[in-house]
Amino acid sequence: MKQFLLTFLLLIIPFACFSQEWNWTDPETGIAYRITVTDEANKYASLYNYSLPTPAPQVVKIPDTYNGYKITEENVNFYGNNGVKKVILPKYLKRIEDYSSFHGAFDIEEIVWNSELEWIGQEICDQTSKLREVDLSNTKVTYIGFMAFWQNTYAQTPQLSSFKLSPCIQELDDGIWTSVPLKTLTLPASLEKITQYTFQGMGELEELIFESPTPATIVKGHSMYSGTPTGDQLFDDCPKLKVVQVPVESSVDYKAAMCFEKTKELYHEKLVIGPAGYTTYYLENENFLVPTGCTAYIITGVTPSGTAAPDQAIVKAFGAGKIIPKQTGFILQGTPNTTIEYRAAVTGIEEDVTGNLLVGTATEREISGAGYKYYVLSNSGDQGLGFYKQGTRGGASIKLKAHRAGLRLTESIARAKSFFIDFDAARENANVAGIRNIGQEAEGRDNVIYDLQGRRVKNPTHGIYIINGKKVIK
Repeated sequence: MKQFLLTFLLLIIPFACFSQEWNWTDPETGIAYRITVTDEANKYASLYNYSLPTPAPQVVKIPDTYNGYKITEENVNFYGNNGVKKVILPKYLKRIEDYSSFHGAFDIEEIVWNSELEWIGQEICDQTSKLREVDLSNTKVTYIGFMAFWQNTYAQTPQLSSFKLSPCIQELDDGIWTSVPLKTLTLPASLEKITQYTFQGMGELEELIFESPTPATIVKGHSMYSGTPTGDQLFDDCPKLKVVQVPVESSVDYKAAMCFEKTKELYHEKLVIGPAGYTTYYLENENFLVPTGCTAYIITGVTPSGTAAPDQAIVKAFGAGKIIPKQTGFILQGTPNTTIEYRAAVTGIEEDVTGNLLVGTATEREISGAGYKYYVLSNSGDQGLGFYKQGTRGGASIKLKAHRAGLRLTESIARAKSFFIDFDAARENANVAGIRNIGQEAEGRDNVIYDLQGRRVKNPTHGIYIINGKKVIK
């Protein structure tokens, strides 16, 4: 008998310890909780409630710990019109289970998401019509479940207009934002999986930004409605979607992975135009469609002047709608201090860039070569915006950032006293928007122009002028 009792106690004691539970009422909110130990070794516990007190508090801080145990799971019921407007989640919470917490919480306006949160289940925040924003950017959330934030527009007018995903997000299930009035959504580079219906019902979405250069894999969702993943219907339920933003040189892969014929024009990439209104650019694997409001230029050669005047560069201009072939360095002119959206990897007739003297790189690197001199576009030289030898390199090489270009000249051309690049002529020939002249090298003091009578000229026409003490024919 003693042996039996000892065996029974040895079996029941661990079970009793593991299933330890408490009933506790939070004195600050009046909410009665049931707390259950889930991991004795790590001191983890779950917490849930049966109902809220009447009247319910407007602000609820769910406790972080109880009796030395960390609250890592919770299912506090905020369903209905109970007056709770703000909820602060417990510090150690890792999961929000399906249909829990904020399901149908009609009065919730703000949720403070904890930094340790890793998993959000399905329909956990649906029909929270007064919720204004969701900021998961400080969390570790890797997964968001089916229709987690969907809204019922027949019963309420949703207010959710800002949504920031976790930088750890890996998978997004079906219909997460159905009927949510988001206009823009950024998908972090960590994203690995989406479903064909992830963006279902996003009727107000105008811009979708993918930060990963590698497209997320399209998988079958976890809902009973999710079909065979193909990507063909990815944006079918987004009638206002205008732009799908992808990283530089990613358009080809995204179109192949996600797109079909009717949405191919949605994909855009971005580049920044600096304060001078010009930048150099280069794409290794994609062509470039010159966007509206911009002009692209290449330099194809030099015409000797035969006089003391500077030699003349041969400049070719390409207006909006022209397609620059891949592996082409070029100068792009646009509105100063703006971010330009452009399309790449497009179909159409590409321009002839034979003889282009601009060289570029897809990655940051140094470019050099025997018999050549190299220059970078800069606005910090003595003559303002132009091509200059870089630092102390003396023209022997240049170091370019990724997707930038520089000017490469044979040493015979580079030894010329001056090198005049006339973009005016290229502009007129191509019937494109204006761009002012760019000098090649900083040999003068100030690029001030005077006529033969010594009067300063701001907008010279064709003729002979004095520039840095020398006669120049324009």
